[in-house]
Amino acid sequence: MTTQADGSTNNAGSPAPGTDILREAFDQLQHVEALRMSPGKSAEARTAGEQLVEKHPEYFGALYTLGLIYIDTRQFPQALGCLVRAAMLDPQSWRAMTALSAVYLQLGAPEMAAHTLEQALLINPEDAGILATLGEIYRDEREYELARDAYMRSRALDPGLDAAAAGLGSCHAHLGEHANAAKQLQGLFDRGTRTVGLMFEINNLPPSVVGIDVIAETQRLEKPPETTLADFETSKAFILAAALDRAGRHDEAWSALVPANQTLYQTHRRDAHALAAIQNANLAQLSPKNLEVKGDGATQPVSLFILGPSRSGKTTLETLAGSLAHVKKGYENPSVENAVRRTFQSAGLLTSGMFEMLPPALDEQCRQAYEKELARRAASAKVFTNTHPGRIHDVGRVAGAFENVRFVFVKRDIEDNLLRIFMRKYLSKNTYGYDLGTIREHIIWYHQMIDMFAEKLPDIVRVVHYEQMVSDPGAVRSTLADLCALAPPSGPLPEIGDDRGCAKPYAARLR
Repeated sequence: MTTQADGSTNNAGSPAPGTDILREAFDQLQHVEALRMSPGKSAEARTAGEQLVEKHPEYFGALYTLGLIYIDTRQFPQALGCLVRAAMLDPQSWRAMTALSAVYLQLGAPEMAAHTLEQALLINPEDAGILATLGEIYRDEREYELARDAYMRSRALDPGLDAAAAGLGSCHAHLGEHANAAKQLQGLFDRGTRTVGLMFEINNLPPSVVGIDVIAETQRLEKPPETTLADFETSKAFILAAALDRAGRHDEAWSALVPANQTLYQTHRRDAHALAAIQNANLAQLSPKNLEVKGDGATQPVSLFILGPSRSGKTTLETLAGSLAHVKKGYENPSVENAVRRTFQSAGLLTSGMFEMLPPALDEQCRQAYEKELARRAASAKVFTNTHPGRIHDVGRVAGAFENVRFVFVKRDIEDNLLRIFMRKYLSKNTYGYDLGTIREHIIWYHQMIDMFAEKLPDIVRVVHYEQMVSDPGAVRSTLADLCALAPPSGPLPEIGDDRGCAKPYAARLR
């Protein structure tokens, strides 16, 4: 006999009141999880999970699992609601916090992601999954060294965690550690991973470190169920075109490129023309203006903005800059955007990351926010680089609002630049990039912007040509050192490659 809370008795062998409900809910949760893990069952899993949460709205396991289902199906706002509620029910669940941080990251809130993940690490500091997610946050913020270290710790704890291997390979590639990148990425390939994303990463490495026949393996790829046929086929075409181009099979490369670009241009045509109108208006508006320079602060590191059209050589120039003492590479970091966004928010205005929309009266507040970002990212460096492409629209505002800023613009032979843009499938923006005419117009507009800024801001602007970088990298590096008031360079020059004249085999087609 057992005594109940109300003092009554119950046979010891009989289930306690509510036991059947608990068992039923648990069995339903197991069923939902089994569906989630089954290929092609995501929609069925979502329906079953939603029904379970509706029936038991405070069931932690159901909320957590449904949140994972929403993540799997890329329904991130819905995942956020479930996982926040799950974390409220169990604040000590590092699993819920880790999943929640991944959602914050997908929704463009890396600081919230990092904050939530720090809490998860306090609860479980040696979990490979937490460290892999932390690596993802750092990678999204372009903190590639920190991301690499987090992924390496994750891999040490769980060598079979493929997400960490993929992230680590990508970080190695961004840091120029190509042999290490190939080791991680080809390891994934050897373990059976066959995705467009993996082939894209491998194809971007120098051919000397790649031990895979990218052309053959890309042709064998099978479409995953969550990807549309059109997206899959265009992605394959861009990978194949790049690999065929490297192999000198230019006719085949062009045959792959043209229909893929035509497909994407039909989708992005309206946005491409709208972007061109905005760019031309921007140029017309800036041309008659006199631009002011905030000046140099006594303690702030130099913010070196390296800007130019896509595929013009910004990464190459940043590699040269990074070989100078006291320079930290920032890659395409969002420091300016973060500062602008915080300023909008603190002023009670609708939030935007576009500097040109910020009222000039808030420039001082924005400067203070930017200096906090800079201090966090640059640490003890004297120069911190930024290659974020969107900053071309902010040059005038940045020069007038922030201290210690310098700009180096990169120009490249228009035909070479045009081809390399035409050969790239962009994840977002760059809507001009799928038609030869709109690409050419964009490059010409960018060169006009460069010329204008060079004329209006001669003390803080330098213009470098890609061809000059390749033929005389030492002279270009000395130019960077002089612009940033660094000691004359003495270390070895990095290997920067040579892509000059890439458009020659396609010259007749590009006209």
